[in-house]
Amino acid sequence: MNPKANIVSQAFYSVLLCWKYILGIVFVLYVMDGINVVYDIGNSMQVTKAFAESGIIFYLCLSLLGLDAKLKENSKKYIWFSLRYILLIYAPVIIVSILVVILAVSALQGERPDTEFLLGLTIPCGAVISFLTMFLFGTAFPSQLFDVRPGIGAAIGRAFRQAGYLVPRLFFGVGFFAALSFAILILSENLGIGSDPITSAGTPDPAGALVLALVKLTSAFSLAVFAVVVCRAYLKDLQERGELPASDAEIFA
Repeated sequence: MNPKANIVSQAFYSVLLCWKYILGIVFVLYVMDGINVVYDIGNSMQVTKAFAESGIIFYLCLSLLGLDAKLKENSKKYIWFSLRYILLIYAPVIIVSILVVILAVSALQGERPDTEFLLGLTIPCGAVISFLTMFLFGTAFPSQLFDVRPGIGAAIGRAFRQAGYLVPRLFFGVGFFAALSFAILILSENLGIGSDPITSAGTPDPAGALVLALVKLTSAFSLAVFAVVVCRAYLKDLQERGELPASDAEIFA
């Protein structure tokens, strides 16, 4: 990892280093979206998405930390890495979104005028929770792979020590590409193109397929930027506290 490169160029370079893994995962998500259009596999889609996102971050963090993804001892960490991602990052956003929808449905049944307002809160509430969980727990992922101070409590303390580094880069870096992905999706819907690679009748939709590919790639790149930010914050904290092994200190200097 080159600490002098900006986070976007470092993310792009990291994706190139493990492009087979990243494109493979994005392709699986792409195919699952197509299947979901025809067979409506909503719950399975959410589970697949959670493991796919954690997989992207897993391989990028390995690359950024200079660890070999082909080593058995590293690949064995994937399951626990994924579970940590689902519990700390993915699940809180889903739970809060569900709670907001339940409130909106309750308001609708009571014929209250604030139903649309409550439904409109789903996206911003999800975004806020996502940002907070990424900030608080983000460095727990590289620490699990690097195996130096891997605890959740250590990650929270690290987040506050490195807040000056993490907050702006998560907000303007990760947030920008996540918002761009969402904007592409909304724009395509407003233009009447949609983002389904297959119509409900089962025929291919080239325009929708292209939109979905752009959305998936942009979303995956936001995860790449996230991986760069949390890995740099983690290594920066170790170096400042004198806990970075001497052999690695030279590499990441």
